[in-house]
Amino acid sequence: MIQLFSLAYEQFQYLPDLLDQCTLDFHQTNVQLTKIQTLKYFLKLIPTRNEIDPYFNTFVDKSIQGLMGIIRLPVFCHDDEQIIDWVLPSQCVIVRDTFIRKIFSQDLLLSHFNSYYLHDEFIKECDEQILIKLGCRRLDFADILKLIRTLYKQNDQIHSTKTTSIEQIAQWLLCIDYSLQQERERPGFNNEHDSGDETEMTTINELKQLKIIPLRQQSQLVSFDEFDKRTILFPPNKSIKFDKHLKIVLDDLPTIDDRLLDYIEDKYPRRIDSIKTLLTNLGLCDARNIRRIYSSHILPVINDNSQWSKKSDSTLIAYLICIYKELYSPNPETFTYEIEQLRKKMIIKTLDGKFVCLGSDKTIVHLTSLYGCSTSLEQLKLSNHQFIFISNDYIQQYQKELFYQDSEKRKFLAFLKELDLYDFFQMNIIDKGN
Repeated sequence: MIQLFSLAYEQFQYLPDLLDQCTLDFHQTNVQLTKIQTLKYFLKLIPTRNEIDPYFNTFVDKSIQGLMGIIRLPVFCHDDEQIIDWVLPSQCVIVRDTFIRKIFSQDLLLSHFNSYYLHDEFIKECDEQILIKLGCRRLDFADILKLIRTLYKQNDQIHSTKTTSIEQIAQWLLCIDYSLQQERERPGFNNEHDSGDETEMTTINELKQLKIIPLRQQSQLVSFDEFDKRTILFPPNKSIKFDKHLKIVLDDLPTIDDRLLDYIEDKYPRRIDSIKTLLTNLGLCDARNIRRIYSSHILPVINDNSQWSKKSDSTLIAYLICIYKELYSPNPETFTYEIEQLRKKMIIKTLDGKFVCLGSDKTIVHLTSLYGCSTSLEQLKLSNHQFIFISNDYIQQYQKELFYQDSEKRKFLAFLKELDLYDFFQMNIIDKGN
């Protein structure tokens, strides 16, 4: 009995020829019955569970299993939708969404999963549950992630914008974001018995490992995990005119390639906000989040001699100005803990053009008269090697932008004194033991 479906399938393949030979006019529209139409009619004869008595469910299921190794389904051959091939259901993938199919091309599906997209005409009119029982499967997010991981997480391969286009990277991000959105819209997502939220967090953590992020002025792609304790910046808003010190600091930060977001905004404007949310969840930082820039970029740099020694003078000067203007000046009382840290690690440019790190027993930096000190040791005109003075560049380079008023200069002087820079004699007592 369970062979009936298989026998019926064999006979149904001759249906177009039988109709042609029939004396009755079955072709009033003069349209030849196609092979795809014939198969659709055959599958419509297979009852679903809600169409029959439950007693026959096992019989139908076993009959469908008998078809799995015999039946062939129509698929697109490569990316040419004019060429149709016929393959086993186990090689067929069900994707109704044209957006996913456009990004996840047939060639990629074939080369990495040895699978094909079912033909549009066929998939629209066939019961999906029947197709799944025959051996077809849905393309889920795990497949997409697996492919991207294969392409971008190979340790022996250097990924760059020379080998992967900005367009391709944008499409993968769009595909990931779209799949996550579809998962969130799934009925029952994130209820008390569902692990959807946990699954999404796992997915985000996996995405952070992929070398899929292009940076400005850098051809090599990076992963967010490489910047685990550092910051990758969104491109600053071009309509905002940033102060000189902020512009220098922002230019110093690793920044995602403008072309990526420009492409998405141009081609998929409705998805740009969603993509920005995804990138934020992955770890991208907005230019307005100065405190995070301070903790994830400025502090790590000044803590590492190998990093700050490679920075330009203007960048290291801008660090101090940024800390003062953006973090200390608005509310000095809330910056007490950070001041304690900076007393031991801040990098200061000296009058002789060198940079020194505060906190060392042998490093005592004094203020010059340009900072508004009336009793600066500089006035004693002693030899330079006896005292270390802060460079005047901090005042001179920001005279027009920041220190054009004496009141602002006095505030900056108070900040420097908080860092233990003074105008008069300073002595450190060193305990050498008994």
